[in-house]
Amino acid sequence: MRRFSDLSIKRKLTSIIMGTTIAALVLACGCFFLYEFLTVPRTIAQSTASLAQLTGNSVAAAIAFTDESAAAESLSALRATPNITWAAVLTKDGRLFAKYERDPKVPSAPRCINGDEGYQLRDRQVELCRKIMLRGEAVGVIALSSDLGEMRERLASYGQIVLFVLIISLAVAYFISTRLQQFISTPLLELAGLARQVSLKQDYGLRATKSTQDEIGVLVDGFNSMLAQIEARERALKAAHGELEARVFDLQREVAERQRAEAGLAKQTLELQRSNAELEQFAYVASHDLQEPLRMVSSYTQLLAKRYKAKLDGDAIEFIEFAVDGVKRMQTLIKDLLEFSRVGTRGKEFAPVSSEAAAQLACRNLEATIKDRGADVTLSALPVVMADQGQLVQLFQNLIGNAMKYCKEPTPKVHLSWQAQDGRCEFAIKDNGIGIAPEFAERIFVLFQRLHGKGEYDGTGIGLAVCKKIVERHGGRIWVESGAGQGSTFKFTLPLAVESKLGLEACL
Repeated sequence: MRRFSDLSIKRKLTSIIMGTTIAALVLACGCFFLYEFLTVPRTIAQSTASLAQLTGNSVAAAIAFTDESAAAESLSALRATPNITWAAVLTKDGRLFAKYERDPKVPSAPRCINGDEGYQLRDRQVELCRKIMLRGEAVGVIALSSDLGEMRERLASYGQIVLFVLIISLAVAYFISTRLQQFISTPLLELAGLARQVSLKQDYGLRATKSTQDEIGVLVDGFNSMLAQIEARERALKAAHGELEARVFDLQREVAERQRAEAGLAKQTLELQRSNAELEQFAYVASHDLQEPLRMVSSYTQLLAKRYKAKLDGDAIEFIEFAVDGVKRMQTLIKDLLEFSRVGTRGKEFAPVSSEAAAQLACRNLEATIKDRGADVTLSALPVVMADQGQLVQLFQNLIGNAMKYCKEPTPKVHLSWQAQDGRCEFAIKDNGIGIAPEFAERIFVLFQRLHGKGEYDGTGIGLAVCKKIVERHGGRIWVESGAGQGSTFKFTLPLAVESKLGLEACL
C-alpha cells in the first residue's frame, strides 16, 4: 500500500482500472468454471442414461431367453463409447448376468443395490443404474460407469478460451485506461506543476486554466481563488511591513529614550535610597539626642514647681503643669518616632519564629493593661513563620494594645487566629471595640494620623504606622475589616517557615 501511494496519479488510475478489470474477469471466469464443473457430470449422466436405455433394450430379449452370450455381445458394443469404463447386466434377483470392462486389468463390479435407479459420482466416475423393461415388466438392471475424461477435455478447452479472452480483455482494458485516465490526470498534473512553479517563484499572479466543469474544474476554481487571496494578502503584508518598519524605528527611538530615562531614574532611585537612609539615621539620631534636653526641661520644670510652689500663684502652677505635660507628650512622640526609625535600621535577619510564643510574650508585656481593663485575650494554635522575633512581638503588642485601648465595652475581647492563604500565613486579630468607618481604613496606617482627639484616647498616631512598616519589611501587607461600632479585625500576612509548609501539606 505504501508503494502504491507513492506512484504517480497516472499509474494509480491505470492500476485501479486494470485491477478492477482483472478482478471482474477472474470472478466471471471462476463462476463460469464453477458452473461447468457442476453441470458437466449431470450432462455426462444424462448421456450415459440414454446409452443405458438403448443397451438395456438390446439385452432385454437375451435376459428373457437366458442368453448370456448375446447379452455380452450387446455390451461389447459399448467399446465404441471410449468414456464407458465398465457395464454390467443384473437379473431382477441381483445375479450378474453379463458384463463389459474397457480394461480387464482394472476389476470392477456393479454397485446397484436392490435395483435402485439413479446416478452418483464415485472414484471420479459417474455410475448409473437403470431398470431393463420388457413388455412393461422389469426383467433386470443395467449398470454403467463413465469416467470424467469428457469433463476434463471440456474444461481444458474452456480454459484456453478463457485465457485468450483474458489476454484480449486486458489488452483492451489497458488501452482504454491509458486513454481515459488522461481526462483526470492531465488537469491534475497541470495544477500540480503550477503549484510547484508558484512555490519556487513566489509568483501569486499565476492562474490555472479551467478545462472541465466537473470536480476538477471546481478544484481549479478553488486554487485560483486561493492564489487571488494570497496575492491580496501579500500586498497587504508588504504595506503592513512598511508600516511596521516605520513603527519599529519609532519604537527603537522610544526605547532608547526610555533607557536613558530609566538610567536617570535608577540614578535618582539610588540617590533617594541614600537620602532615605540618611533621613532614617538622622531621625534616629535626632530622636535619640532630643531625649536628654527634654528630660532636662521636664526635670527642672518639675523641680521649679516643687521648690517654688508656695511662691507661685495658680496660673503659674497651671502653666508649669502644661509645660510638663507637653514635655511628656514630646518624649512619648520622640520615643515612638525612635521605634519607627528602628524598624528599618535596627531590624534583625529573618529566622523561623513561633508566632504563638511571640504573641504570648506580647501578652505578658501587656499583662498590667490586660488586668486593669479585665480584658479577655485568646489565642489559637499559631504556626512558625519567617520573621524578626523582636519586631513580631512588637507587632502583636501594638495591635492587641490598640484593641483594648479603643474599646468602650466593660470586658474587651481580643482573639488572635490564622489561616493559610496562597502559601503564606494570614493572621487575624478580632476585637469588640468601637470599630473604624470604611473611609478611614487606609488613613489609620499613615504616620501621625489620629481619628480621635487627645482628650479621648492617648497616643501619637505612630503605632499602626510602625505595624505597617514591620509587615511590609517582612514582604506582607496589613489591612482592617471593620465598621463604625462593629468591632475591628486587623489582618496581615507573613511568610510561613519551611516546617509549617510541610505540616500544612501533610494535613491537606
